[in-house]
Amino acid sequence: MPLLEVRHLTIRFSHGGADRSGPAAVDDVSFSIDDGETLAVVGESGSGKSVTALALTRLLPEPPTRYERGEILLSGRDLLKLPERDLRAVRGGQIAYVFQDPATSLNPVFTVRAQMAETLALHRPDVGRSRRRVDAEIVRELAEVGITEPEKRLRAYPHQLSGGMAQRVGIAMALACRPKLLVADEPTTALDPTVQRQIMDLLRELKARHGMSILLITHNFGIIGGLVDRVAVMFRGRLVEEGPSEEVLRAPRHPYTRALIDCIPRIGAHRHRLATIDHAALAG
Repeated sequence: MPLLEVRHLTIRFSHGGADRSGPAAVDDVSFSIDDGETLAVVGESGSGKSVTALALTRLLPEPPTRYERGEILLSGRDLLKLPERDLRAVRGGQIAYVFQDPATSLNPVFTVRAQMAETLALHRPDVGRSRRRVDAEIVRELAEVGITEPEKRLRAYPHQLSGGMAQRVGIAMALACRPKLLVADEPTTALDPTVQRQIMDLLRELKARHGMSILLITHNFGIIGGLVDRVAVMFRGRLVEEGPSEEVLRAPRHPYTRALIDCIPRIGAHRHRLATIDHAALAG
């Protein structure tokens, strides 16, 4: 049995209090993730990637979100049928998120310690309530994601951290819950190229260390090498191609996948002109 299985998921949004029969934001999407596997969902902004990721634990407000059909099975349990009380244990405890902009995903008015202590209190009863034990666990988690002098970072506010360090704190908060699945939603978008590679290398190391599964949401084929087992490509709310990462990168079958790969800059190419995507032709 897969760790996560999404079957025929279809999501629409209402506007102004009324449902409209426009295109679905997510249209009949199906995929699965096994234990210890990494799946990348790749596509442009607006293709439905983040909506799909947030739908896994029903983080999208209802209304305006309407789950028209489908199932989201985590270890066989349909999360679309769980009551809100049971979903709270899933969010963070079994499926944790790392979002694309650490400057907004961290609360600016609370210290690193306060935010991580709240996470531990909700999902790690084994740590207990002792301030000394909580601080020791936070320091350990921060050190694991490569933050130097973690004891000093306990008292820091998000604005006192660099973008890369803030993203590492976000990863530490997610992993502190010991999730089965880590959803990394564009985790490198707000970072410079050098830090992007560091974050991707960190995710690869943590996956190997903890044996967790990863769902990576990205628009960039250029960052998935060496981390991803399989790739699913989304276009206009639908999955148009799925397969092993090396196979998809080497011999893409769908024109949209080929167009995305053609958009990757080629270092050292002589007068390489970046490709553009003809959406009208692809939709036709």
